[in-house]
Amino acid sequence: VSPQEFCEKMWINSTYFWNYECDALSAYVALCNKHNICIKWRTPDYCSLSCPEGKEYQPCVQPCEAKTCLNKWFYEDSPCSYLREDCVCKNGTILHRTDSDLCIPEEKCTCTDNKGQPRSAGEIWNGSMRGCCMYNCLENGSIVAVEPECNEDPPPVCEREGEVIVHVIEERACCPKKVCECNMSLCDATIPACKPNEKLVVGYHHLSCCPQYRCECDPSVCLNASQLDCREDQFIVEAKQEDPCCFSYLCVCESCIEPVPLCNEGEILTVDLNTIHYCCPRYYCVCDENLCSEPPMNCTDDMTLVKEKIPGQCCPEWHCEKDDVCLFQEVTVLTPGQSVIQYLDGDLCYTVQCLQEKDQNTGYNAMHFTTVNCSQQCEAHQIHIPSSSHHTCCGTCQNVSCSFHTENGTLIVHEEGSTWSSNCTNYKCAKTAAGAIILGSSVVCPPFNDTECTKNGGIVQMYNDGCCKTCKKEERICQKMTIRTTIRKNDCISQSPINVASCDGKCPSATIFNVNIDSHLRFCKCCRENGTRNLTVPLRCSGNGTEILYVIQEPIDCSCQWN
Repeated sequence: VSPQEFCEKMWINSTYFWNYECDALSAYVALCNKHNICIKWRTPDYCSLSCPEGKEYQPCVQPCEAKTCLNKWFYEDSPCSYLREDCVCKNGTILHRTDSDLCIPEEKCTCTDNKGQPRSAGEIWNGSMRGCCMYNCLENGSIVAVEPECNEDPPPVCEREGEVIVHVIEERACCPKKVCECNMSLCDATIPACKPNEKLVVGYHHLSCCPQYRCECDPSVCLNASQLDCREDQFIVEAKQEDPCCFSYLCVCESCIEPVPLCNEGEILTVDLNTIHYCCPRYYCVCDENLCSEPPMNCTDDMTLVKEKIPGQCCPEWHCEKDDVCLFQEVTVLTPGQSVIQYLDGDLCYTVQCLQEKDQNTGYNAMHFTTVNCSQQCEAHQIHIPSSSHHTCCGTCQNVSCSFHTENGTLIVHEEGSTWSSNCTNYKCAKTAAGAIILGSSVVCPPFNDTECTKNGGIVQMYNDGCCKTCKKEERICQKMTIRTTIRKNDCISQSPINVASCDGKCPSATIFNVNIDSHLRFCKCCRENGTRNLTVPLRCSGNGTEILYVIQEPIDCSCQWN
């Protein structure tokens, strides 16, 4: 099958050929090589074959065995029965070993060192990994040890203080080398004593190998700026004060950018009390009309001085306006809402009232005329008092007692000075210059919580005619009870309230007369602990942030005992 026919059939009928084109062609060429047919099909850009360093690709190789350092004396270029493609050594080189890919010139085949590296005749090398073991390759392939040849180099000039010349042999070097090294015994070993806020620093100078000791400021013992809590209107500045080593941090106020306002007439400059602790307190103007000047004008009798409030201005402006009055019988001037009696005619009284509306005919305010019948009858608990004023139309009915309607609608008359209660309200019939009036005041009860009373074992009872509530509690005998409290010891405190037992309740006490001593005997029992036990409580200390265990005693049980 020709290459063209093989590719056409494989490309059309086999999807494997599409995915593994180079492998398929390599297998096809290998079959052709067995029939000694050479096909040069690989290129650097198409199905290239990568060879080891020192080798090159050849598409048609006939010898079965490659030439090596071991078979070069009796090697014959014997052809194989078929061709093959392979990586072979480049011209002028042969394989070092059959099991190696290293291609070398033939002169390198004379010796092979302990690491498997080829050596040419006369070549000298160091066979040690770290030390100095020099070997020489002879013409007959033998390897012999040789002494290194060392040249006497001029000694170096040690210019730095404390340096001396020493002989050193570097790693993988055979000849000693003269170098300058520091002799610490020639250095000054005096170490200065540093202050508490300083630290010892070791430094070196380019003219000396000896360490130089000096004391420098230790920033770790200085106050950190983050430990200073300034207000939001302040900023932190660094300053050198008494301690030359550490900076002192100060809270400094910023410049005030808002000017103090200029107040107008009638205004008072006031500072905001909530900002007096700031660097820049806030000032504002407060209006006080008492500080305004008197009106600068006087109006005539038919004019009224009017005050006009101007928005954004403290002091008002004044001007004269025509008075809004009523003119009665072209003589009497009445203000709006004012009334006057015209005359009496038997039991009838005529009154004139000045209105707010204008009378379009006169230009003054309009007047309203009314007629009142003064012959009205007073009620049973009232007496008639004639009018003593020319401005009051009729007399008045004055109370001499108080009439009160109960909840069921019954009318009860109470005399002056009497008191009574109804629907949790206290009433009194009081005597005044205008007559008897009823004064009422609600019954005031103290605050009361029904749930809290019953929760604590009390009973809700009513008093003050059923208007108020009180809590009656039964006497509690001595018993152990638990309270929640927070334990404190110096600057240490429990993280949350804990339950601690205590004794509480009533115990008997009495006084008895003793005839034998002709005196009273007193005895008293107290509610005390009946045995105690230790309670360990963890406390968190704010000073150093540690936690300690604090032991307190609490009662095991409680009972009434002699004091």
